[in-house]
Amino acid sequence: MQCKLPYGESEYILKYPDEKVKAVLEGVSMQSPASEEAEVRRALENPIDSAPLSQLVKKGEKVCIIIGDVPRLWVRHHVLLPPIIDQLNRGGIEDEDILILSATGDHREHASEEHRKLVGDDLYRRIKVVDHRAQIKEDMVKLGNTTYGNEVLINRNVVEADRVILTGGIVYHFLAGWGGGKKAIIPGVAGYDTIMRNHTLALHPEPGRGINPEVRAGKLEGNPCSDDMVQGASLVGPDFLVNSVINEAEHKIALAVAGNYLTAFNRGCRYVDQHMGVKVKDPAPLVIASCGGYPKDINFYQTYKTLYNAHFALEKGGTLILVSESREDIGNDDFAAIFTDYDNNDDREASLRLRYTIGGYMGYHSAVIAADNRVLALTGLERERVAKMGMTAVNSLDEALDIVKERFGGDFPDAYIMPHGGTTLPIPE
Repeated sequence: MQCKLPYGESEYILKYPDEKVKAVLEGVSMQSPASEEAEVRRALENPIDSAPLSQLVKKGEKVCIIIGDVPRLWVRHHVLLPPIIDQLNRGGIEDEDILILSATGDHREHASEEHRKLVGDDLYRRIKVVDHRAQIKEDMVKLGNTTYGNEVLINRNVVEADRVILTGGIVYHFLAGWGGGKKAIIPGVAGYDTIMRNHTLALHPEPGRGINPEVRAGKLEGNPCSDDMVQGASLVGPDFLVNSVINEAEHKIALAVAGNYLTAFNRGCRYVDQHMGVKVKDPAPLVIASCGGYPKDINFYQTYKTLYNAHFALEKGGTLILVSESREDIGNDDFAAIFTDYDNNDDREASLRLRYTIGGYMGYHSAVIAADNRVLALTGLERERVAKMGMTAVNSLDEALDIVKERFGGDFPDAYIMPHGGTTLPIPE
C-alpha cells in the first residue's frame, strides 16, 4: 500500500506491504455547519442543563467572560463572543458591566493588537479586555483547598464578578484529559502556585516512579490533574460555558456547546472522541507517525503531541518512526533544557518535582517514551541533538525502514500508520 505522510509543506510517500498494515489510524471527518455564527447561536438557544444565558442575568450585574490567550486563537473567540454579548445585552447587561479576561495561565501578557485579534474589532472597541497575571499575588483571592492539598488562588476579577462565563476549545489534552471546560479556571485564571501544584499531579505520587499513569489524554474519571481542576472550578461556580470544537481541515467551528460548565463540556468531549479518537484492539511492534505537516511539525516541542499519541498504539519496546520537519528547531527552552541540563530520566524527574514547567514535563515524557522504545526521528534537527533526546536521527524514510527490517530479522513487522498523528488519539479497547 501507499500512504502520504505530510512533512512540513511537502510529503513522503510510504510504501508498506498490505498484509503487514494493521490499520491506518485516522479520525472521522467533521462536517462544518454552513455558518459558524449560526452554530454558536444554535448552542446558545439550546443550552445543556441550563436556562438560556439571557435569563440567567439581570440588569446591573457585573459579568466576567473568560477567554483564551493568543496561542489559542484557533478557538475562534471572535466568533463565539458576539452571540454571547448579544445574549447578555438581551438580559439587560450593559457593555460597561462586562469584562473580558484573557486566561493566560502562566503565559506572557498581550499587546493591545493581540487583544484585538482575540475578540475582533467591534468588541475590542466596546468591551474592556484585560490579561490574567498569575504571579501578581495581590490580583489573587484564596477560595479554599482541593482534596489534593492545592490552595486555590483565583483572579480577583473572576471572584468579584456576579456572573462568570467560560469559553474555550475542546481537544484532547495530555494532562487534563480534554482542553476547554474547567481549564479556563485552572490553569487559565489561577495563581502561579495553584497552577504548578496542579500540574505536578502529572508525576507519580511516589518520587522516582516517573509519570502518573492516571493522567492522560481522553481520561477524566480518576485523573487527579483533571479532578483537581474541577474542584478548583467548583469553588468559583461558573454560571455558563460556551466551547467550540474545531474542524482542523477547514479551521472553522464544527460544533459549539453551551450551558452547564460540566455537562455541556462533556457533550463536546464525546464529540471529539467520535471524530479524533480511534479504537485499537492491540498495540503493534511498529508505528509510523507523521505530525500532519506544517504547522503541526513547526518544531519538536509541537511534535511531542504526535510522539505522545503514537505511543498508545505501540508495543512497549517497539519501534516508532516519527516524521516531523521541525523547521524552527526545538521551539521551547524548557523542553530543550531538560535534555541538555540532565543526563538521565531520574535527574529529569527530580528537577521537575523541584521546579515544574509544562515544557520541561513534555521533554521529560518524550525522554521516557524514547527510553522504553526505539524512536527513529525523520526530522530537520541535527543528529547530535536528536541523540541527546534518546532518539536516532534518520535522513530518509527508506533509511528508517531499512533499520526496521534489520531489527526485525529482515522482514517488515505489523504496523499502524498515522498520517495525522498530532490530532489522532489511539484508544486501546
